[in-house]
Amino acid sequence: MNRVIRKSKSASATEAADLLAGIFTAELVHPSKCLWLVSPWISDVEVVDNSAGGFDALSRFGKRRIRLVEILVSLASHGSRIVVGTTTDPHNTRFLQRLQTTAEDLRLGDRFTLSVDPSENLHTKALTGDDYALAGSMNITFNGIQIREELIDLRIDDAFVAQARMDAYDRFGGVL
Repeated sequence: MNRVIRKSKSASATEAADLLAGIFTAELVHPSKCLWLVSPWISDVEVVDNSAGGFDALSRFGKRRIRLVEILVSLASHGSRIVVGTTTDPHNTRFLQRLQTTAEDLRLGDRFTLSVDPSENLHTKALTGDDYALAGSMNITFNGIQIREELIDLRIDDAFVAQARMDAYDRFGGVL
């Protein structure tokens, strides 16, 4: 199965957000051994609605919309190795600082690898887990998810996912 979203203001406007919420919800139920999140621009966006309190793994954050940093530390606390690839763009500073501080506060710093490309050449956007690979043009920012026209391609076929995992591992580290 593959899923392609061609997002614009008038078409598929909420599909990208819904897809990310679905992926991260599935991760909370069955965390990947290693999760690679690559985005040249990245923000601590809201990704999962837990206002009904349905996710035990997120209970420490209360009944509300849960942000990306909180999802990532929850996954790390359940055994996932988290690898984030991004750039030195000042836009990313707040996200990276919040991720590092939260991970250290919860004694999870050793579960994270932050790969920051000082050359500013990184343009890849991807989210890769044990059994899926999401790629396309979308940065993990509010504008990328909600506003801009984007192409997003979700793949679950074994050969594609295996190659995506190898590529992510070769470029950013992590565990296979």
